[in-house]
Amino acid sequence: MRNFFFAIFSLLCVNNLAAKIYPQKPEKNFVVVLDAGHGGKDPGAVGSSEAKREKDINLAITLEVGRLLQNNHRDIKVVYTRQTDVFLELGQRANIANKEKADLFVSIHTNSQEKDVQKKAKGVQTYTLDLTNASTNLEVEKRENSVVKYEKNKGRNYTGPEADILFEIVQERDMRQSVAFAKIVQRQMINYAGRNDKGVRQANLAVLRLTYMPSVLIEVGYISNAEEEEFLMSDAGRKKMAMAIYKGIVEYKKQQK
Repeated sequence: MRNFFFAIFSLLCVNNLAAKIYPQKPEKNFVVVLDAGHGGKDPGAVGSSEAKREKDINLAITLEVGRLLQNNHRDIKVVYTRQTDVFLELGQRANIANKEKADLFVSIHTNSQEKDVQKKAKGVQTYTLDLTNASTNLEVEKRENSVVKYEKNKGRNYTGPEADILFEIVQERDMRQSVAFAKIVQRQMINYAGRNDKGVRQANLAVLRLTYMPSVLIEVGYISNAEEEEFLMSDAGRKKMAMAIYKGIVEYKKQQK
């Protein structure tokens, strides 16, 4: 019995010593960049009056998504492209995400159809990068990641055909994950928020083309539709949309482990 307790004591001492010599590295925070579309001199789509502006809807939903993430998930780092009514160029928005080495980029927008015959259009859409524009995205990724050749102890030069293959593999993974998240958040907006499903689509959108991580652009509804305008101008409606997007981010993050 004495030998048994001595063995247990020895094991605890060894584990404690090992923990001091080889401390576990803290897990990297999951970085989410939230991008409220438009802003400042760019109002985006305008509803039935000039006071009903896309930029305000986008910002309110974005800030609420960020608040939910920060209050409930300490392992998620939230970065905003804007938190106030300011104008940012599309490249600036993408650069913020790239510099943060974000795990996910979410751009929030409000849709509109200007023609009278189309004003009945309603529902939510989620966009990923059009595959035909992947080459531009790949060049951004290669440029932004070129810094690795200056890092210590890499033992290799990240240039040439091997690097091209590596970046293509990473890009393919990012695009695959973009679609995965798009499907998740689209489902949450339909099931939780009760919105009409306009589908997951692909488009040549600058903020998606210029970012090199899983990236989506969400259209939370049509400001040109009277019913959806009323919903999106209400505090309750914005909070419901924010909760749906928040749920989508949390579900996606769990799948990345």
